[in-house]
Amino acid sequence: MPKIVDHDVRRREIVEVVWRLIADEGIQAVTTRRIAEVSGASNGALRYYFPSKEAALTAAFEHIVAATNRRADRADPDRHGLGGLRTLCLEIMPLDAERLAEARLAINFWQQALNSPDKATLYAGITAGWRTEMVAHLNEARSDGDLPAHLDLITVADELVSMLMGLQIEATLAPTVATAQRQLAQLDDFMRRLAG
Repeated sequence: MPKIVDHDVRRREIVEVVWRLIADEGIQAVTTRRIAEVSGASNGALRYYFPSKEAALTAAFEHIVAATNRRADRADPDRHGLGGLRTLCLEIMPLDAERLAEARLAINFWQQALNSPDKATLYAGITAGWRTEMVAHLNEARSDGDLPAHLDLITVADELVSMLMGLQIEATLAPTVATAQRQLAQLDDFMRRLAG
């Protein structure tokens, strides 16, 4: 009797292998042969799920973004105001080994996106989604009386996204500088300044 394969589960397993390989070994070390070797899939089976290494990288990037959003939902499913904003930021920030590995993959993805309009569009869409959530939480905080009326909330969200992406780079390349403690201090100082 032929083996029944749940293709969605198998695809997720391969994506997990890809993102871990990129995070641990760097994108240059990740070949279709290496992915097949670690995932236990043949090259032919691998091509069924991902026609190229670039397609696998994109899927891995989407996977870590979805993981970030799921963590934020688990941490606070009813995110609201400044507390909700902080929860989202904490899940994006590379504060532990898991999120640092995600940051390494994100940096590799950004490098690929420099020469790929499709990947750049994907990145822009993801950060646009985070900005939209951030602005919504900032509006809630303003309605709650926690923020001054004069703040340009779109600019605040832009600054916050830039800071979070910068922390991913800093924690990856200068981990003795961007420690979890210093990252948290930077976020908390940003939030205090917002409240004026």
